[in-house]
Amino acid sequence: MTFFPRCQRTLLSSVAVEGFGYWSGKDVRVEFHPAEVGTGLVFVRKDLSGNPKIPVSYKNRLEASHRTCLALDHEASVGMVEHILAALTGMWVDNCEIHVTAAEMPGMDGSASIFVDALESVGFRSQRSPVQVHQVNHAFRLEDGNRWLEISPLSRGVLRLAYELDYGANFVIGHQHMEVELTPEVFKREIAPARTFVTLREVEILRASGLAQRATEQDLLVFGNEGPINNKLRFPDECVRHKLLDLIGDLSLTGGTWSAAFTGFRSGHDLNYRFVRQLMHQEEKGIFPFEEHVSGVKKPVVAVMGAN
Repeated sequence: MTFFPRCQRTLLSSVAVEGFGYWSGKDVRVEFHPAEVGTGLVFVRKDLSGNPKIPVSYKNRLEASHRTCLALDHEASVGMVEHILAALTGMWVDNCEIHVTAAEMPGMDGSASIFVDALESVGFRSQRSPVQVHQVNHAFRLEDGNRWLEISPLSRGVLRLAYELDYGANFVIGHQHMEVELTPEVFKREIAPARTFVTLREVEILRASGLAQRATEQDLLVFGNEGPINNKLRFPDECVRHKLLDLIGDLSLTGGTWSAAFTGFRSGHDLNYRFVRQLMHQEEKGIFPFEEHVSGVKKPVVAVMGAN
């Protein structure tokens, strides 16, 4: 089955979601509005003078720990955007204005399901122009110590994602692996319900610094030595599914979609972004695809973070 090329999509009408940010604890309203062909995904800060717009692009990414943030000239910013972007990308919404009333997006239940339900409640409209599809002909890998991300070509128009998570044999999360070919149906069923997860130690550090005061163990998965505290898993491998959710959200910073296979091992938002930036810089310079020949065999070109 081939998924690309396909036409761009937007929403049939507007829909809103309300919640609070995990980090700040502040209430926020998010409104998803239909947008014209070629608009892409754009955040609009309705709470700021002039309602500044922040296009979703790797060029607007702002350095932040454990989350994805975007900024426009460092004057207007939006944070914790990855779950919203994953929902839009996973449901093939290419053009949308996202009006928000605060800097941090709502955590909801830690997953993307509430956003997906909101989008589906109003429905989708196919637009006449085709979606931009990024293609690769050779594999490329970005490494950072024992973490890495790799892209490789596929012979048909699909987006395949694989992720491997490894917390070691001595911690309850352990080793998990998952691979999917992304469609709205697969995203809604297999990826969107997977929730944010943290360790109890990580929560203690955040709260000691004055952050995450409002969020509880019911708002996301907090892992102790025996498993989730005051919560239950939706999938035995929910953690790796959520890492795929985050990766999908971060890949949206490229615009369009990819006909390729992505494979990640222990990557997070920082490595995801640097990988996206590498890909886009090469594409914009016109020197994509990457290729390396060793003993007559094509192998992935490997870039090591911090080596240049």
